[in-house]
Amino acid sequence: MNILSPISLLLVSALVIFSPLQEGGTTHPAQMIIRLLIVTWLGIVLAAGIRAGRLAIPVLTMRYVVLAFVGLALAATILSPYPHPSRQWLIMIAGYATLFYLLVSFVDRWEHIRMLTLVIVLMGVGEAGWAIMQGLAWNVVRPAGTFFNPNFLAGYLTVTWTILVSGAIYGYRQIPAFSRPWMSPVLWWLGFVTALGMLFLAVLFTQSRGGMIVCLVGTGFVLTARYGWKLAGSCVAAVVLLGLFVPTPIRDRVLTEHQQNPVSYARWQMWQGAVAQMVDHPFGIGLGLYQYTYPLYAFPIDGEISRFGKVAQTPHNDYLQMGVEMGPGAILVFGIGVVLLIRELRQVLQSRLRRPTRRPLVRSSGGVSPRRGCAAPCPRGWQRSLIVGIGGGVMALLTHAALDSSLRESALAIMLALCSAMIVSAARLTRRGADAVYVIPIHSRWTWGIGVACLVLVVGVEVTRLGVAWMKFDAASRRAIAGDTDAAIEGLKAAVSLDPGKALYHHGLGSVYARAFEASRDKQAFQLAYAEFKQAIELNPLDSRLLGLLGQLYLSAARVSLSPASLDDQQKVWLHAAVQVYERAIQLSPFSAMYRYEQARLYWMLGERSDAERRGKEAENLEPNFLPARALLARLWIEVGQVDQARGQVREILARQARYKERSMNSLDHAFMNVDVGPLLVAVGETAVAG
Repeated sequence: MNILSPISLLLVSALVIFSPLQEGGTTHPAQMIIRLLIVTWLGIVLAAGIRAGRLAIPVLTMRYVVLAFVGLALAATILSPYPHPSRQWLIMIAGYATLFYLLVSFVDRWEHIRMLTLVIVLMGVGEAGWAIMQGLAWNVVRPAGTFFNPNFLAGYLTVTWTILVSGAIYGYRQIPAFSRPWMSPVLWWLGFVTALGMLFLAVLFTQSRGGMIVCLVGTGFVLTARYGWKLAGSCVAAVVLLGLFVPTPIRDRVLTEHQQNPVSYARWQMWQGAVAQMVDHPFGIGLGLYQYTYPLYAFPIDGEISRFGKVAQTPHNDYLQMGVEMGPGAILVFGIGVVLLIRELRQVLQSRLRRPTRRPLVRSSGGVSPRRGCAAPCPRGWQRSLIVGIGGGVMALLTHAALDSSLRESALAIMLALCSAMIVSAARLTRRGADAVYVIPIHSRWTWGIGVACLVLVVGVEVTRLGVAWMKFDAASRRAIAGDTDAAIEGLKAAVSLDPGKALYHHGLGSVYARAFEASRDKQAFQLAYAEFKQAIELNPLDSRLLGLLGQLYLSAARVSLSPASLDDQQKVWLHAAVQVYERAIQLSPFSAMYRYEQARLYWMLGERSDAERRGKEAENLEPNFLPARALLARLWIEVGQVDQARGQVREILARQARYKERSMNSLDHAFMNVDVGPLLVAVGETAVAG
C-alpha cells in the first residue's frame, strides 16, 4: 500500500487547518510550525522518491516564472542593507514555491481536489461561526476570528464563499462532493444555505470594504463562468446598488469612516509613496524592508492630531510591496505567473470537464513513457463546479492583494498556493495531451539519503532556532515590563545568542541595560547599553528609532535638567554626541517632529538658542499639534524677553488642547497633547491669557 498519498493529504490538511489559528499565521511560533510542516512534507516526498529509485518533478508551464520570482527574492536578499528580515522572507517565499510544487505533485486525482476543497469549506465555515460568536456574544465591533485583522478574515472567507456559491449555482445533483446517498435534497440545501448565510453574515460583521469587494469579484467570476458576463455584470451591479441603500455595517462604515478615521482612506497616498520608492530604487530596497524606508516617503493626514503619525508597515498592496522590495521586475514576473494561471483555468473551463484524461507521460533520460497509476476517471459535472468556485477564490485573493497586504498573512498565502495548485492539477487532468514530468534517476540511495537528511536537518534546525529565539525574546520582554530585570536580561541574552543578526533583540537588551543605568548610574550598565544599541544600528542602519534610543542614552549620561545650566566638558560631549545622532535620525525620518524637538532641546541645553529655535519651528511646521515644541519655543522667547510671542504660543497651546479634549486618543496623541502650561501661564501673565 502506498502511504505517501494519505500522509500528504494529512500534512496539507494540517497546513490549511493550522495556518489561520494564530493570527492568520503571522506569529513567529506559527510561522515556525508552518515551515517545519513544509520541510517535513518535502523530506517525506524525497525519501519516497529515493526508495523508488527516481524523483519525478512535474513539468509546469509556469516553472520558469516560479524560478524567476525566487531568483529575484534571492537577489533582493543578497543586496539588502539589513539581511536578517530579507533572509526570513526568502525562506518564506521559497517555502511557498516548494509547497506549490508539492501540491501539484500530490493532486493527481479528482478525489484529492474534492477532499481538499472540503477541508477549505469546513475551515471557512468554522471561521465564520467563530467571528459571528465574537460579534454577537462578546460584542466585538469588528470580529477577526482567529486572524490578526478583520480585513484578512473577510478575504479568507471569500474562498469558501465562492466555492459554495458555485455549488449552489450548479445544483445538488452535480455536487456529490458535499453529499451522501442518505442525505435528502432538502437537508442538503438546508445545510448549504445555512453555511452561505453564516459566511455572508461574518463578512458583514468584519465591516471590511475590501472583503465585500472581493466577495463581489469572486461571485461575479462564478456567475460569468455559468451564465456569461452580461448577466453576471447585471447581478453585481444590482448588489452594489442594493448595498448603497440598504443599511448594513459595511455601508455605514463606508459613509462615516472618513469623518471618524481619516487614516482609513490613506491608501492612495501610500500607493503614491510606494511608486516613488520604485522610481528611486529600480532594483528594490531589500526584501522585507518596506517598514524601514517608509518614513522617507511619509505623507500628512490632515484632521489627525499627529499628521505624520501613520506608520505603515506595508503599502496595503502586495504588488506594490513586491515592486518596492524586489524591484518592478518582480511585479512583471508575478503578473506573468497570474496570466499563465488564468490560461490554465480557462483551459479547464473550456474543456467542460467532459473529456477523459489520458495517462500522463514521463520524460526521462530513456525517453518518454506512460506514468503509472495516475489515470483519472472521466470527469463529471460536479468537478466543474469545484474548479469554478476555486477559480473564483483565486480571483478574489488576487484582487484582495491589490487592496491590502493580504498575502503577508501565511493563511492567505497558503490558500492561494493551494487553490492555484488545484487549478494547475485540474488542467493537467483534463488536458488532451499528456503531461510530462522530469525524472531524476537515483543510482546511489545512500548518497541521496544522506544529502536529503542533511538538507531537512539543516533547514529544520535553522527554522527552529529562529522560532525559539523569538519565544525567548517575547518571554523576556514580558519580564522586563513586569520589572524583573535580571530574568529579562538572561532571556534577552539567550535570544541574542540564538539569533545574533536580529537588531530587535539587541535593541531590547540595550533598552533593559539603559533602564538599569538610569536607576543605578552604573557605568558598566551604560557600556552594555551602548554596545547593544550600536550593534543594533550596525545590523539595521535604516531604523531611525534605534538612533533615537542611542540619543536618549547620551542624554541620560549627561544628566542635564530640562533648563539650561552650566555644563562641564563631559556633559557637553554627551550632548553634542546626541545632537549628531538625532541628525542622522532626521535624515532617515525627515517628517518626524519628535526628532527635531529632541534636537531643539539639546541645542537649548547647550545654549545654542538660534539652532534650538530653528529646530523647534521646523517641528511646529511639520506637526502643528505637537505641543511640546510650541512650549519649548515659548520658553525660548520668554528667556530673551519676547513675552508677546510667547503669550501667543501659550494661547495656541490652550486652544488646541481644548479643541481635542473630547477626542479619543492613542498613546502618540497623548504625547502630542500633554503639556503642562502652568509655569508658562505664570511667566507670560495668567490674567492676560485668560482675558
